[in-house]
Amino acid sequence: MKCKICDSPVQHFSRTLVLEKYEVDYFQCKNCGFVQTEEPYWLEEAYKRPIAKSDYGLVSRNISFARLTASVLANLFNIRAKFLDYGSGYGLLVRLMRDMGIDFWGYDRYCESLFATEMLDEPEIDSFELVTAFEVFEHFVNPLQDIEKILQFSKNILFSTELLPPSNPKPDEWGYYVPHEGQHIAIYTVDALTEIAQKFNLHLYTNQTFIHLLSERDLPQDLHKILDFSRYCSVFQETRSTLWSDIQFNVFGDRTLDKTLEANSKSPKILIDGIFFQYYNTGIARVWQSLLEEWSGSEFSKHILVLDRENSAPKVAGIEYLTIPQHNYGDTDAERALLQQICDEKGATLFVSTYYTTPISTPSVFMAYDMIPEVLGADVENNLMWREKHYGIQHASAYISISQNTARDLLQCFPDINLELVTVAHCGIKAIFTPASPEEIAQFKLKYGITKPYFILVGISSGYKNAQLFFEAFSQLPTRIGFELVSTGNRGWYDEAWRQYTPGNTIFTLQLNDEELRLAYAGAVALVYPSLYEGFGLPVLEALACGCPVITTPNASIPEVAGEAAIYVKEDNIEGMANALCEVQKPSVRQSLIAKGLDRAKQFSWKKMSETVSAALIEATLLPLKLREANFIIFPDWTAAEEELIGEFQRVLKGIAIHPERDRITLLIDTTGIAEEDANLFLSAVAMNLLMEEEIDVSESAELSLVGQLAPLQWEKLRSRLQGRISLKYENKLAIVAAGLEDLQVQLISDDGKE
Repeated sequence: MKCKICDSPVQHFSRTLVLEKYEVDYFQCKNCGFVQTEEPYWLEEAYKRPIAKSDYGLVSRNISFARLTASVLANLFNIRAKFLDYGSGYGLLVRLMRDMGIDFWGYDRYCESLFATEMLDEPEIDSFELVTAFEVFEHFVNPLQDIEKILQFSKNILFSTELLPPSNPKPDEWGYYVPHEGQHIAIYTVDALTEIAQKFNLHLYTNQTFIHLLSERDLPQDLHKILDFSRYCSVFQETRSTLWSDIQFNVFGDRTLDKTLEANSKSPKILIDGIFFQYYNTGIARVWQSLLEEWSGSEFSKHILVLDRENSAPKVAGIEYLTIPQHNYGDTDAERALLQQICDEKGATLFVSTYYTTPISTPSVFMAYDMIPEVLGADVENNLMWREKHYGIQHASAYISISQNTARDLLQCFPDINLELVTVAHCGIKAIFTPASPEEIAQFKLKYGITKPYFILVGISSGYKNAQLFFEAFSQLPTRIGFELVSTGNRGWYDEAWRQYTPGNTIFTLQLNDEELRLAYAGAVALVYPSLYEGFGLPVLEALACGCPVITTPNASIPEVAGEAAIYVKEDNIEGMANALCEVQKPSVRQSLIAKGLDRAKQFSWKKMSETVSAALIEATLLPLKLREANFIIFPDWTAAEEELIGEFQRVLKGIAIHPERDRITLLIDTTGIAEEDANLFLSAVAMNLLMEEEIDVSESAELSLVGQLAPLQWEKLRSRLQGRISLKYENKLAIVAAGLEDLQVQLISDDGKE
């Protein structure tokens, strides 16, 4: 393979996942540094949407591009000439330039214009003073051929593409590759652009990062000020109280943004109390550390803040932390007040605790790991921790459970909870838990002096783990003396009362890290896990993934995790356990269990759980919208004449109010360009008109909800709940595009209630 720019040899640069499913190789030129992918066979799929789904800075950047272009034309070219925007997308730049009085035209083979009618099917050759091509070059399959085509229209090209930083980052180290979208297949360097300029006998002018100009003209070399893109982004300081006030600004890379807009881009803010890390380092800690690691660097990570109790939480790169005082169950009122103060100071939209803490008024999501004290009959009222757990459940807005069984128990113990507010997110498993080689197992056993086959037990210090069943059954084995026991978890705790069942047996009480735990599982005859109750059963899943047979009980969530890949014994069946301990030693039984276990373990991953949990948290931020079975949205142009808007609203509200399915409908009203208070006053006036003129009481029918500023993740989640957009005569098209809902099904509604 040769470089598509300078035809020099290339070397393999990286491999990454494109469109979240294709393993794609990237290559870098040894001469000019240009980065290209292998032949991009996935492009048809990538361009199902001509504008990338994650492109939520569309409007804001076009405003900045318009100001940049106007400055370049006024200072360097004949501003009264004719200009072309190549790859003009929705035509927003063309519209903005024509609104300035500049003769601008658009051309795009793949996308229909929404904002400009001045679009050309095929531009005339050599008929334009300059061509703009913003965010186009990175899409070129064959850059030289595509650039040559643009040069047919003009020998001056003003374009943007983010240049590869000096650190030479790979796709997983720099956001501009956006492999999940699959459209950026050409990454340039200054040297690559210089090669292009030389091939076409042009001059190159660049700000060295994002904005570039290829021109046949010998212009002043010092154009950095004119091409400094950040100069043109200050428009948002001037317009944030206008139509675009809630649109995020997201220029590529690590550009500094206006502080207000930066804060807005982080809304919603979800606070996570890391209290569990202060008290324990067990399964729940593993769950939350794994979630934070999965979220690191994701779009969702921008919306979370971990409350770190005296630096007890694990520090995960890409996650924001706030150190707060240690937790004290002895003063729960003060704890709630502290959390509420932090929520208020940080503008929290939502709160979730790793272990049973709750603010006073900020909406919270309760994380349900198990219902052990409730199901097993613990004295909840006299236990401060369990009392706080119940307080958290009773004051939560939504719930996340780590198993279907825990969700069922939660609903049984608290029947007032709405089933629709409960999300099940199964735990995952670390990639390190895999089968081990005989050599690795031998080294592990040698290190700890294990000389015989052994059964492994995990976390047996807790009474509900029911270890007594194992020891009584083990004592009945005729071959008992030929085995050793490994106990891990809970700092390798072991009750000396069990010694009566194991005379002559060596018992290893080990505290193992994940690497050694993997080897302990892989080398064991079986994991014996006769628990009375589990919220999930993480050790069972870990053992299965390591090729370790499992003997367990059919209680609570355990069958949900192990499926048919385990031997099940009733919790009080000593003879059944003894038989299972013998059965698992048979080669045919072992091989069957191992194969089933490895296959079963593949169904669980922290990635899957992290996606489910983040989606549930984002959905919880939308609860104030009071979504129903049928949800529709309108985008009014609040700058239209008031009498015109009133007529539009009366038509829509009347149509919904008399609709036969009105009790199932929520109407969402976008408030871009108007204060919420003013929108409420306007709606009150419309409702009063309907009541006085037609005796229609809107408040008795459909739910009306105002939609203010939402983050991209919220719009994406909301979209999945929308049945359509109701068309208005006076619509805010910019707000529709900013929300990414331009292709949402349009519904027409008449004042007789028919769609």
